[in-house]
Amino acid sequence: MVVATGLLATIGFTSCNKDNSNNNSGSGTTSTTIKVTDAPIDDASISGAFVTISDIKLDGQSIQGFTKTTVDLNALQNGTTQTIGTFNVNSGTYSSITFVLDNNTDASGNSPGSYILTTGGVKNQLSSATSISISKNIFLQTNNSNTLVADFDLRKMIVHQTGGGSNYAFATAAELNNYVRLAFESGSGTISGTLTDNVSNSTKVVAYLYKKGTFNRSTELQGQGSSNVQFANAISSDLVGSNGSYEFHYVENGDYEIHFASYKDTNADGIMDLQGTLVATGSLDLLNLTLNAGASVTVNATATAVLP
Repeated sequence: MVVATGLLATIGFTSCNKDNSNNNSGSGTTSTTIKVTDAPIDDASISGAFVTISDIKLDGQSIQGFTKTTVDLNALQNGTTQTIGTFNVNSGTYSSITFVLDNNTDASGNSPGSYILTTGGVKNQLSSATSISISKNIFLQTNNSNTLVADFDLRKMIVHQTGGGSNYAFATAAELNNYVRLAFESGSGTISGTLTDNVSNSTKVVAYLYKKGTFNRSTELQGQGSSNVQFANAISSDLVGSNGSYEFHYVENGDYEIHFASYKDTNADGIMDLQGTLVATGSLDLLNLTLNAGASVTVNATATAVLP
């Protein structure tokens, strides 16, 4: 809903040291590239979202050769990725990948390490979270080249707050662990299309992607969790462009549904307020979309009403 402007060159490194008791030892090595991307945040006052990664771990063991990297998540949208590096790791099955954060100093030694940059050039330090762990079955085959893409969802990860100090904060640690998706690049696909909206008079419309059968409107319109996130169960989202376009990248094969929501700034406070969801018809069934591995699906939609 992770990450930055164009990146460093890909680097080859030595293997990750694994304990002999786990099933990844002694089975050979594999070349694994790690990339980051971002589902866009819908806050117009944010011009950058910088996160400093100080370590990457597979099943709790550091990947040898990784060097501290600062990335701008806000610059990685609509399928744009940043390569963190290419590493030789022990092949086998892993159950988690962890990104360790340094919120105090960036890769150049400057402070802060992780922060939101607003359009006025103000750095709002992010300091509450120290790591993000993604639980997933990760099978890395011997002598194969694997590319993992971590998709950070800034819309969910960053919370706008009022009062003294920084105006922004990370969501809670438990929430962050659920707000980053991990996908194999070669096995993922794209869902995209256009929305024609002549009924809502919205300032902005956001497209939300859900796994089929997981959208509960009454629940999703309410803020969920400690960070009060709306549409929290969406696996991805995209701000519908001025030309009506939207797109979801690095989506794994499966069945999905798309929902659109309308927003306006009703009280001129600079914050967009949810007006409701759009009733829409599509060139394909918006509630029953099937995506195969590595494929692309195009679905164009037309809004017919606003459901408050």
